[in-house]
Amino acid sequence: MNTLRDWGISQLRDVQTEQNQILYSGYCILYTTTDQIHLWICGEELHLQPETFFFIPPNCAVNLLGESSNAILIWFKIDLFVDRLEFLSHIKRGIFFKNSSGFEVENTFMPYHLIVKHYYLPSQNGIINKLFAKNLLINFIEFILLRTLLEHDPKLHEYKQNTYEKEIANRFVFLIHHEPTVSFRIDHYADQLNITKRTLDNAIQTMYGCSTKRFIIAKALEKTKKLLRGTEIPIKNISQEVGFSEESNFSNFFKKHTGHSPREYREHSAGNIPNLRITVD
Repeated sequence: MNTLRDWGISQLRDVQTEQNQILYSGYCILYTTTDQIHLWICGEELHLQPETFFFIPPNCAVNLLGESSNAILIWFKIDLFVDRLEFLSHIKRGIFFKNSSGFEVENTFMPYHLIVKHYYLPSQNGIINKLFAKNLLINFIEFILLRTLLEHDPKLHEYKQNTYEKEIANRFVFLIHHEPTVSFRIDHYADQLNITKRTLDNAIQTMYGCSTKRFIIAKALEKTKKLLRGTEIPIKNISQEVGFSEESNFSNFFKKHTGHSPREYREHSAGNIPNLRITVD
């Protein structure tokens, strides 16, 4: 059985199981390309026309009826957007993945041949930089999400509510960005905002779909990654900028959330990746 990695893009026929099924714990976007795709999902048979994006929520079994020639599957875990917190709310709470039967939208955004040229083929040729490949996929997903929003909710009515929570979240983000070091203490920020920790957490949950703790961790990782791949600042100094007094604690923190030590991440940022398709159990 083919097992999907944490993120990737591949032709559909290469990642479905022997039972012609897709079942993934993260998020999937099926792009039909030039194919007509027939599938069974949540007790309903669907017929997807060519040039369609179909959003599949986590842990949703999709049975494919018939063969596919060119259709492409994109898959990712929410952690792929740990550096792009503004998209967390769209992914978790927006129109894309909230329907258990999936959500389809016509591709009026970019011709098939350009998607293949600029997004699919670069991830399959085995010679591009790992970070570039990952960011290319993220940018493609963001492009699909944003263009879909323009089609279905151009004024973002769904996101114009919760103005009180939005104000708190914006002030909180401003504090994080303008303080010289990151603090992992939620009360540190709540006190400066003159609110309780619970009020702050409710605001972040409402606006970003994650806890305040998760948000702070994400911002610390975002800052760390930028410094590791974009500068030659010693890792010890980076650990202090991110709020750690001990380099060993910083390294443990970074490895826990990325799977790599800071040194490995810096070295791998200039390394190559084979292909991003699948692993096999």
